[in-house]
Amino acid sequence: MLVKDIIKLACNFTENDEIANAIKNNTTLTENQEVVVDMLINCFNLVRNEIAVEYMPVLVRETLNATDFKIMISNFSNPILEIVSVKDAKGRNVKYKKFDDYIMVFANEVDIIYKTMPSALTISQTFLSTIPERVYAYGVAREYYFNQTLFDDAEIWEERFKNSLQILTRKKCEIKMPNRRWI
Repeated sequence: MLVKDIIKLACNFTENDEIANAIKNNTTLTENQEVVVDMLINCFNLVRNEIAVEYMPVLVRETLNATDFKIMISNFSNPILEIVSVKDAKGRNVKYKKFDDYIMVFANEVDIIYKTMPSALTISQTFLSTIPERVYAYGVAREYYFNQTLFDDAEIWEERFKNSLQILTRKKCEIKMPNRRWI
């Protein structure tokens, strides 16, 4: 998914059609338009972080070696929000304790799954997501209107954004109807 496509869609939602056309046609932006695009990119990164924290966490799996039963936090490739699981080389759960600078584990090599924040993206970058571009654009429009102190418009986009995310993240299960009896 391209960040550029989400920004174009958000420009259409926020009535910035000139910017959307300039991005679509790869023409140069004016200084004021660049300021708006930068703000929209910041809004996108805020929305992406919100989705990762509240709805669909970003999980990372790493295999690390412990030295003196310690794995330094600096050895991880991403910042740790929450540790989901720690397993040894044979797939068994390993007890651990998290400290400020390190994690104490009782194994030499461990496979750690943890939640992290997504990194900030620029307009030309791509990322993978199961959430449609439209939903991201709803959130970007909401943040844009909040920044512009247009709270009524922001509330409209807030509702669309939250409702879309709730529909996408709700548990889907099979509905079983009871057997009917003939009279």
